[in-house]
Amino acid sequence: MHVSYTEEDYLKVICQYVTNGTKAMPTNAIADALNTSAAAVTDMLQKLHEKDLVIYQKYRGVNISEKGKVHALQVIRKHLLWEVFLVEKLKFGWDEVHAIAEQLEHIQSSSLIQRLDDFLGNPSYSPHGKA
Repeated sequence: MHVSYTEEDYLKVICQYVTNGTKAMPTNAIADALNTSAAAVTDMLQKLHEKDLVIYQKYRGVNISEKGKVHALQVIRKHLLWEVFLVEKLKFGWDEVHAIAEQLEHIQSSSLIQRLDDFLGNPSYSPHGKA
């Protein structure tokens, strides 16, 4: 199943919110996090629900499904790896890497990501100190 960059961004935001102990993420919180309209969020949540990536109930917010969580965690992992690579190997400042990693986290090559992970020694933390 193809998941677009935008869909990945939604999954990442929802996963991070729900992982912080919240039961369901309100659509307005997603709109704020992604700087978009509530109507656009509702449309996207319906698409993600049809793909079984989220559990969406109108007016009740959204939770991430197991399938969506797996995908979101892969995106989050790629983001961490790119931040580590950019800081440790390319000598970017830690304050510069987030925006670049936001772009690179959408790379689909699993062999590239596995090699990057191995090359970096399977890091547990990003330059920001986040796991």
